[in-house]
Amino acid sequence: MSYDPRFAATIEGLLKGEVLCPVSANEAHDYLSTLEGQDRVRHYLAETGHGLEKTRDGSGYYCVYLDTESRGVRHRIRHQFESAVRDWEALLRWLRLSRQASPSSQPLKVKDVVRESEWLAAIENSSMMQEELEVIATRFQVQSNSRDAKVRLRRLLEKLCKLGYLVAIDSSGAIYQATGKWSLLQDQLEFVMAREGIVAEEREAALNEPQQEGLFLGTS
Repeated sequence: MSYDPRFAATIEGLLKGEVLCPVSANEAHDYLSTLEGQDRVRHYLAETGHGLEKTRDGSGYYCVYLDTESRGVRHRIRHQFESAVRDWEALLRWLRLSRQASPSSQPLKVKDVVRESEWLAAIENSSMMQEELEVIATRFQVQSNSRDAKVRLRRLLEKLCKLGYLVAIDSSGAIYQATGKWSLLQDQLEFVMAREGIVAEEREAALNEPQQEGLFLGTS
């Protein structure tokens, strides 16, 4: 079979732990939107002990482990789980902030556009939002010598790009688009809440429970 760059890029992204969506990886997402592409990718991944999954809203594809019982896989899952949980509080706070800062008053979802200027205007007009921005920066361990809201917001936007939740869509870095990784986060949170009966005020404590690590079957 001849070399197919779309197939190669799709496999590489999945095995790196990326969520392939129309924003972060449009060609790979289109490739996986066909039955032929899905079948070929699933067959290849199965040979490596992995499977293909899709977010509940259908916006993104990601890779999972098929065998979660082996010691090595369990160790990798635990490491991935612990790493993800460290960011959950900050991400949930950011989603809440997005409701207040966004003109639509809705939390971020895939393909949503984040304009730094619009968010900054909203944040600078609210002392509570400025305080929340500082809390989020602290939770994400985003260090800055400046207390200026613009500096903090830009650093956080850059952090979310690095984590794969946003993609810069202009050369100035002032306009971003949300990726399908928010959809996966929502699926993970709903899974935990449904399986463990977590209510909002108990969520932070419950996220530290080791038995919830089974939620994270993806590869990193």
